Amino acid sequence: MLRYGLKYHNIIICDKINWVYISYIGALRFMKKKVLIMTQNFYPVIGSAGNRMKNIYQLLNEFDIDADVLTTEPAYPNKNLYKDRSFWDDESLNLETKKVFRVPIKNKKFSNHIVSRLYFYIEIMWRFLIKLWQIRKENYDYIMVSTPPIFIVFSALIGKLFLKSKLILEVRDLWPDSLVGVKTFDNSFILKVFRILEKRMYGAADHIVINSKGFESHIRSKLKKDTPIIYLPNGPRDHEIVRSKTYEGEFRVVYTGNLGLAQDIDHLKLIASALQAEGIRFDVIGYGIKTEEFMSYIEEQQLDHVYMHQPTTRKRSLALIENSNIAVAFLNDEDVFSTVLPGKIIDYMTCRTPIVAGIKGTAAQIITNSGAGFVFEQQDIQGMIEKIVELKNNPEELERIGENGARTVQDVFLWENNISELVKIINE
Repeated sequence: MLRYGLKYHNIIICDKINWVYISYIGALRFMKKKVLIMTQNFYPVIGSAGNRMKNIYQLLNEFDIDADVLTTEPAYPNKNLYKDRSFWDDESLNLETKKVFRVPIKNKKFSNHIVSRLYFYIEIMWRFLIKLWQIRKENYDYIMVSTPPIFIVFSALIGKLFLKSKLILEVRDLWPDSLVGVKTFDNSFILKVFRILEKRMYGAADHIVINSKGFESHIRSKLKKDTPIIYLPNGPRDHEIVRSKTYEGEFRVVYTGNLGLAQDIDHLKLIASALQAEGIRFDVIGYGIKTEEFMSYIEEQQLDHVYMHQPTTRKRSLALIENSNIAVAFLNDEDVFSTVLPGKIIDYMTCRTPIVAGIKGTAAQIITNSGAGFVFEQQDIQGMIEKIVELKNNPEELERIGENGARTVQDVFLWENNISELVKIINE
């Protein structure tokens, strides 16, 4: 009688054939699941999407899941930005050349022109398909594909066939509704085709991941089967949460993030002018297609209390938010954006910075329910300014509101806690 030790078990067997069988089953049991993450946005790309996919990749690997990434060379908002090595500030990821596959793209600038953007997405789709074919023998259990854009999903739908993998669809925005919401596209025939493709995209997924609870009812209405949907919100890593904060020096209001069609730049201009009239400093870290328009407005109106900052790393952006007394946010008033939870809202809460926002829907509910700030109708600029001035004169209230935000982030939005939902479906 022989005794053989396997990981976590001592198994007594009498027959060599039985031993081989048990060894095989034991090996299967302890084999890591393998996941390929497909995304346009990944480190060092700025913005909440790039940071989100970076966190998912790192945490899956920390939770003993063998995760790789298929992405593009960094190009958002433009490729030249990433020639600055300060954006490549995570040395562990810089060394991950065998687990992070970056496909080259010819377009050097992310354009809003519909033809240019379509070519950009088709190029990504084609290059992703080529790479998927090259790695078809890697035995991935899951492909996890992030959308928008939907064209990457098409690559994943084809790729899952020759990789023989299951599909996790990660939805960061409702598409094509968001196209309609920013009023850049209104061809009824093509939109009808897009909506058919949207249904097929949801229907092909084995699991769906959403970053806002507001998305679930819309997605359910498009499904013909009971596909599992898990909520995995954007959030900070534990080390990013500001534990304490003192208010010293000049009173400052901050805005960070995209200056695009969804962010309602006209109301941000009005806030800038109103803060100028109150003599309050306004810091803006902005990028996106409306940035030049906003900067021109600042120059034309001679708003010398408004300070524009170049796009920067997440670490520096969070530092600017932390050093500010109040943060502002706006979203386009179209109904589709009422389901969105902008990453900047969670970043503001992470930094214990009270929020004054012209938004509605999901984001407004989180701000109000957590006590992390105040929400107003988009057009109520006067009400927002009055609240900012009121809080300026009440530092104790600022501290209390900031603490509410940080506590909510710790309890509800921490990546280290929430990733377990994704780990669970991969390991099941």
